[in-house]
Amino acid sequence: MSEITIAVNENDIAKLVVEKIAAAMAREYTGESIDAKHGIRKGVEQAVKDYVYSRKDEIIERCVEQASFELVKKGLPKLIEKMEVNNEQKD
Repeated sequence: MSEITIAVNENDIAKLVVEKIAAAMAREYTGESIDAKHGIRKGVEQAVKDYVYSRKDEIIERCVEQASFELVKKGLPKLIEKMEVNNEQKD
């Protein structure tokens, strides 16, 4: 079995890493990249808006159902508790 030994200069490796990071950062912050990110953000915003408006009746119905459920689940016990307290105070 043979063995190969390679001497690596740590300064050269550090320099290459710094260069790669700098190149990646430069690509990320170019005007073109910033415009693309802005365009994507606006496109997603418009798509969400269109989706919500196209299904607004369904979304409203689901919100009302959920609110009704929460009202019964959380509000009704509080109402009953307050009625019991009021009845106890009257007695």
